[in-house]
Amino acid sequence: MNNRDDLLSVLRGEKPGRIPYIPIGFWDEKTMHKLVPPDCWDENTYCIPSDEPPRERFSPEPRTADSRDRAVRMARYMDMATLGAGKGAVFPFGHGGPGEIQPVVIERKPEYKILQYEGGSRRKHGYNPHSIMYYNFPVQTEEDLETLELPDMKNPERFQDIEADCRQFKAIGFATTGVIQGFFSGIHNSFMSFQDTMVNLLLKPQFMERLTKKLAEMSLDAVDMLLDRGVEIINVCDDLGNADGLLMSPGLFRQFFLPWYDELTRRVHERGAFIHLHSHGNIASLLPDLAAIGIDIINPFDWEENPDLPELVKRFGKHFVFCGGCTGELYRHTLEEVELVIRRACGLSRLAERGYILSISGITDALSVDEWNAWRAVVNRAREEI
Repeated sequence: MNNRDDLLSVLRGEKPGRIPYIPIGFWDEKTMHKLVPPDCWDENTYCIPSDEPPRERFSPEPRTADSRDRAVRMARYMDMATLGAGKGAVFPFGHGGPGEIQPVVIERKPEYKILQYEGGSRRKHGYNPHSIMYYNFPVQTEEDLETLELPDMKNPERFQDIEADCRQFKAIGFATTGVIQGFFSGIHNSFMSFQDTMVNLLLKPQFMERLTKKLAEMSLDAVDMLLDRGVEIINVCDDLGNADGLLMSPGLFRQFFLPWYDELTRRVHERGAFIHLHSHGNIASLLPDLAAIGIDIINPFDWEENPDLPELVKRFGKHFVFCGGCTGELYRHTLEEVELVIRRACGLSRLAERGYILSISGITDALSVDEWNAWRAVVNRAREEI
């Protein structure tokens, strides 16, 4: 049985004997280059334009056979169950690919680079220490909606690599994924400051309903294009909380965002595909709503953010495939502690009625190659012993 079979059988509720594995991905491109053999990556691997070799944007030319082969080698090296389709989308359950708004490097210095995204917002990526600053948001008033320029997610050229990616990745044994931006975090990551987003949800609901609708319809167009070309899992990255709880009231989530998740899930399930929602934070209070509309995978469920994780898996394990169960700062732990954390995470599979997927994060350049290989050995050993 290959990883794709494992994962799809979990999603269908057919408990496999082996736990599928989905690493969240590397902290940055520098970490990936340090820890992974060079024949496993190229300028299309990471979710933002490459520093090695330097690129200002992803190429408009069709993806090459060599680039696909490198993606496959990466997935095999990482023992992944999925492969993301499209340039920049290799890593599962993260960002990247044509279904999200795309960046262009507009300034590059030894200490940082600045990316400008479709729509006009900018992000400054610092290298030492790693940091990201979001700014230059294009929407401040309701009038800005009239001039906001969004990418055309119905343009076939934008999705030119997806069909061939999916065909090859499935044949080799990987489930295929495609990413769209979160209905909530997509607003404050790229179009309106976080402060303005939170204030306007309370004080200017009609304005925010218009903005949410505009962005959600763009993302749903991307979903159709991805599904048409063979994607099997739609990933949505939408951080809705922190360790203390939700970033908004459950009522605001239900008013502004839950209807769009309902529409997304209906559309995806009609095509026989699955939905994965990636959200950091303690979002336990939203699980009944997400279960009711049929979200398939919930991730990452960091143990430190959700200390009652075993109880949540028991309670909601028949509704969701839970994915995660580790900690976001795993690199801070000794190898012995890492093994305890990973074994504890794998133990959740015994409580998960529908199924469980292991994922780990905290993969940073603080790790040496030897330490990273020791992590990989621990993961494989723990999964095999469940």
